[in-house]
Amino acid sequence: MGDVPWSVAGHRWANRRLWENQSRGPSGDGNRNMGDGEMMSDCERRNSFPQKPRPGGKPKTRFGALCGPICFLVAGSILFAGVVSAQEEKTGERIVPEVRAYRINPHAPVIDGALDDPVWKSGKIEFVRGFRQIDPDEGQALTESTVVAVAYDDDALNFAFWCYDSEPEKIAHQLVRRDRWGESDKVQVRLDPYHDHQTGYLFEVSVSNVQRDMRLFDDENVDTDWDGVWESAVKDQPWGWSAEIRIPYHCLRFTKEEEHVWGVDFVRRILRKNEVGNWAFVPAEEGGLVSNFGHLTGLYDIKPARHLEVLPYAVSSLETEPKSAGNPDGRAYPGNLGFDVKYGLSSNLILDAAINPDFGQVELDRPVLNLSTIETYYPEKRPFFLEGSDLFHSEFNLFYSRRIGQPPGWIDNDNLDYYTDRPKATTILGAAKLTGKLAGRTSIALLNAVTQEESAEYTDIFGHAKSGVIEPQGNYSVFRIKQDVLSRSSVGGILTLASQDQYHPALTGGLDWRLLTANGVWGMRGQTVFSRNDGEHVGFGLDAMVEKAAGKHVRGAAGMLIKDPYLDLNRSGYLSRNNTRHGWAWVQYRTQDDWWIVRNSWNNFNIYGSWNFSGANYTRGWNVNSHFEFINNWSLGGGFNQSFEDYYDLETRGMGLWEAPRAWSWWASLNTDQRRMFSFNLNPGSGKGRNGSWWANWIGVECRPTANTEFSVGTNYVRYFGQTRWVDNPGDTATVFADLNQDEVVLQATASVMFHRNLSCQLSAQGLVVGLDYQNYRPYIGHGDYGTRLDEGEFGSHDYNYSALNSTLLIRWEYRPGSTLYLVWTRAQSKFDEMANDLDLKRDFDRLFSGNAENVFLIKASYWLNM
Repeated sequence: MGDVPWSVAGHRWANRRLWENQSRGPSGDGNRNMGDGEMMSDCERRNSFPQKPRPGGKPKTRFGALCGPICFLVAGSILFAGVVSAQEEKTGERIVPEVRAYRINPHAPVIDGALDDPVWKSGKIEFVRGFRQIDPDEGQALTESTVVAVAYDDDALNFAFWCYDSEPEKIAHQLVRRDRWGESDKVQVRLDPYHDHQTGYLFEVSVSNVQRDMRLFDDENVDTDWDGVWESAVKDQPWGWSAEIRIPYHCLRFTKEEEHVWGVDFVRRILRKNEVGNWAFVPAEEGGLVSNFGHLTGLYDIKPARHLEVLPYAVSSLETEPKSAGNPDGRAYPGNLGFDVKYGLSSNLILDAAINPDFGQVELDRPVLNLSTIETYYPEKRPFFLEGSDLFHSEFNLFYSRRIGQPPGWIDNDNLDYYTDRPKATTILGAAKLTGKLAGRTSIALLNAVTQEESAEYTDIFGHAKSGVIEPQGNYSVFRIKQDVLSRSSVGGILTLASQDQYHPALTGGLDWRLLTANGVWGMRGQTVFSRNDGEHVGFGLDAMVEKAAGKHVRGAAGMLIKDPYLDLNRSGYLSRNNTRHGWAWVQYRTQDDWWIVRNSWNNFNIYGSWNFSGANYTRGWNVNSHFEFINNWSLGGGFNQSFEDYYDLETRGMGLWEAPRAWSWWASLNTDQRRMFSFNLNPGSGKGRNGSWWANWIGVECRPTANTEFSVGTNYVRYFGQTRWVDNPGDTATVFADLNQDEVVLQATASVMFHRNLSCQLSAQGLVVGLDYQNYRPYIGHGDYGTRLDEGEFGSHDYNYSALNSTLLIRWEYRPGSTLYLVWTRAQSKFDEMANDLDLKRDFDRLFSGNAENVFLIKASYWLNM
């Protein structure tokens, strides 16, 4: 963890994927990101795994310090088997609520939100009532009455909600884009069609008829990127509001049975009262989500849809960039055609295929400055890889989908003058996924993608036109299997294979487990993995933990992480570093009953330590942190961290160990009530240690002047004084450090306007301005000592100023269900100035908005066909 500034976050600490159905993790404050965003060169990225430390400081062997966590985990695994067995025998401790669905004959209701169809007035239909609060007064009745009914036909499930309200004029109606969180009243349907207590779906509708949907997995986790095509409608009523939802069977996966019993739950949110309540209520201290659903019965003679979905698309774009010798007019006109296919091979297996897919992402990545040895991790934004990404999830990241279609390399030729044609991304010729759940509670997922060989054309210094391969043809395969065991547990395996011309095939794999007691209080999670990339060495890794995942007040976990020096997952996956043995533990005390002005609190203590395989300790420390929610919906958090590792084993880039200074840091966060028209969050922090002395402060403001518009802006300013940084390794025996003063400004801004729930306009921008001033260059000779100061004129200055701004203007129109038209303008502006080493806001902001930028104007249309 170290002494990094816990600041740079413009997002709320609250995890909004579900309404209050999750606990705070060990940090207790999700509003903290490292302000030390860092970038590494292509060379460092490909060689990010260190060799065994060279002389440069005698390491202190601390492996014995891991014996405690290891013995604890081994003993815990032995005892755990007995606990699981005992817990599995306990049944009937909770009465599971049940609702019977009504079979529609012959006509399905019209989805208009009016609730005036005959089916909802039938005397045979069952009504769900008795919602209880999840928050703020857990277990108490929801203060406004809610009634739900369920009906079904041969093609879909139909749900009706009567949301009574004593003050209907105060119902919140914010209008946002599909799948966005909105500050409004809303309802949810949660389904577990397999009735495996592990997986399911969530369908949400707001009072403004904004839809959100998600996949649920591993009982409590969600995949927010999953999208289904379903219908909903809402209507304001004199007594409140009403909603109708129709979920076709082609959105769901379930087995073929004569009579079905599914898991189901219904949830309602009342914004002005900050109330969230559900039907199948279970106290938060018991943990779990899907495993706590009620039962949906009465489903006869329904069959999984063996349907075919085709999504053809067309893209036309204009790209502009500064004129250069390689592109004299600064323009290009790329286009593309292709389609995605989804086909139900059987009731349980779905095939997704993409022919000549468009994997270009609509939004640009944020600009970062990376001065570390660790590769920057970028989130996936491409729809094909986003959907169903949870199926490939495991403790180690063996499948990092950004490897497929990644930016190609460069021509290695000292005589190269300029490029005349160089692709910015590797073309994906085709990709396919096969996913499903087989008999015996076995889930499988298989993915394969083929990328084409990429070549670049260039002109050398002699004026000759040449070309060369910058990315060989590749094939990427991933196979995942997971078996549900007991009532809330699973075991699984994963294999990946990356094959490229000119490289040895890279094979990785692993076995993982997730074992929970029947009540979900105690659990064990982990994974063991291997890699074989060069035909000679096999690397291995182990990630294991024991946790108390539920409980009214006390939760916690302890774990260990081992990655041997030969472990390399980075051809298909993502691994920040290898050559490590890491142990950690945390304990939390939480409160949920109102006391004074506090509604909820999370209070945590963490301890951690890491050693490489030569015994050098490179992280060791502890921290305490707390987070408080107040009854006025403001929140306050903060913490203190202290680290006292012995060495940094990667800092010299393979030239030995570097003695680490002792470090400390503090951080805080203040968030106001986001339901209001104006809200803000403030995150200050400071510290001293590895990065010298530093301080940082994030300020973010959000505004919603009307129900259909919202704006947000945020900035983080970080200042480092006298941090000691590696600069270069001249020759084979020397490594040079310098003192670095660094100023960094991060900018974020978004604005959106909703013209209709299916038509939106959004502008987003992310900027970075950094000034780096290196002083006192000196060779490092080991044991914390440095040699004679080097003359900057002879060694060369490494000072520079870097400024970048990436922005996206996106108009999105869902002109029919599942079919979308995009109009996009992306702009990427960056400037690297070796003549400056400071921040000059006027100069740097002028650079951000100068005309020297790369622009892409894009039109993309897709049309969803369901056959």
